[in-house]
Amino acid sequence: MKRFILLLLTLLPLALSAQRYGFEQNLPYYDEKWFRPGFFVAMNYATYRMEHSPDFFQPQNLDSVKAANTVGSPGITLGFIANFRLHDQVDIRFNPGVSFYQRGVELDFANGAVEQQKIENTFLEFPLLIKVRSQRRKNWRIYLVGGAKYSVEVGSRRRERTEDQLRTTSPDYAIEFGFGFDFYFEMFKFAPEIRFSHGLANLLNDDPNIYAESLLHLKSQTVTLYLNFE
Repeated sequence: MKRFILLLLTLLPLALSAQRYGFEQNLPYYDEKWFRPGFFVAMNYATYRMEHSPDFFQPQNLDSVKAANTVGSPGITLGFIANFRLHDQVDIRFNPGVSFYQRGVELDFANGAVEQQKIENTFLEFPLLIKVRSQRRKNWRIYLVGGAKYSVEVGSRRRERTEDQLRTTSPDYAIEFGFGFDFYFEMFKFAPEIRFSHGLANLLNDDPNIYAESLLHLKSQTVTLYLNFE
């Protein structure tokens, strides 16, 4: 999270210095269009929110799990932007994309052993968001964004994991919220954005193994830095 904020703070002065300030506005009528397409590239950091099973630790059993912690990793998200204007300061935004995640769980066993179960996922994601913007100040605006996201896992890596490993299910449902800045250049609009995603679905696959039996639920949690181009 600190790295994402540092990167965003690095991008802001670069974007500001690249614009022309004065009485002339770049793309003065751009936001009056009812539909604005675009694309984005993004860097995500994904992990899980989890809850232990009530009876996951059995002191008399050295093979039982004593503690479990989530393990997060960075990934990549790519996709498209379909922006629909409702008002000068309110848009509806549909951002279909594909995300590559790697996250997992580290388990400490009663016998002293430590094991990591990492899961690599590829998700098709379909966020539907409301974007509320401030009034335009020369060639920039600040905005807030929030909404819901539906995700479904694709690819072959899911089938590679067997029932004696930690596995997750699909689909996922999440609420999303964040903030960003619109910067107007002569030929395009650039918008760096930080968005937080909190999954609502329990992704834990109910397998007969020590990993699944030690947990009550696994829910996705992601912070993503988007670089939007329109």
